[in-house]
Amino acid sequence: MSSVSYQHFTGTAAENYQRDFVPAIAIPVSRELLRVADLQPGERVLDVACGTGLITRLASERVGADCAVMGIDIAPDMIGLAKRVPAPDGAAIQWRVADAAALPIADASVDVVLCQMGLMFMENRAAAIAEMARVLVPSGRVAINTPGRIQPLFATVERSIVDNISPDLGGFVGAVFSMHDPEAVAALLCEGGFREVSASVATATFRLPARRLNSCGSTSTSRRWQHSSNKRPSRPRQPWRSSSSPACSHTWPTARRWFTSRW
Repeated sequence: MSSVSYQHFTGTAAENYQRDFVPAIAIPVSRELLRVADLQPGERVLDVACGTGLITRLASERVGADCAVMGIDIAPDMIGLAKRVPAPDGAAIQWRVADAAALPIADASVDVVLCQMGLMFMENRAAAIAEMARVLVPSGRVAINTPGRIQPLFATVERSIVDNISPDLGGFVGAVFSMHDPEAVAALLCEGGFREVSASVATATFRLPARRLNSCGSTSTSRRWQHSSNKRPSRPRQPWRSSSSPACSHTWPTARRWFTSRW
């Protein structure tokens, strides 16, 4: 269970996230997540901890504008900004402020659950995994990624924040990297009832704007990302209820765990 929640660090965070984090980190990481998720036209998708909705919108492009796609996040400012970003091809994406441990969706009503860099912030991860399993159809799957062990650059940032700004805010930085053990994530999914758990490793290169850093230089760091896909026996479908500045190049090898599970 995480002791630090993103819900406590909002304010202008959504705007900063959309402007800086999405293009520099979230987009590069999303490519492998979506490749492994292998979304198909007509599938119903739920994006848990959707932030400003990057994965939600990309999923809508792949399954079709007429398909049910929903993004949920516990932070109202993230959902508020997600609603303001134009949806692809006029897709009718649903946006909800909700806790991953209590999803506002009917049982067995989703074909695919996606969760990019969100599981580590959830205060009750086991409950969140159980909810993902509940809303999936028997043949459904889930794809999850999380960052790996904290690297020297970010450890320095964390120490500086703790020493000079706020221990709580420094704890938030630590929470980002709190699920770096792929085996622990796999165990969490298995305990939640998923099986056929598998994993893969990928590498992503990020270019971080120099204006957001205290110094600019080439820094190599590592990250691990866990992803999961779950499959279950078929049941009938149910409807929804309910910068151009100079940049520093950072290469982060990312371990991505993809869990394929059958009930």
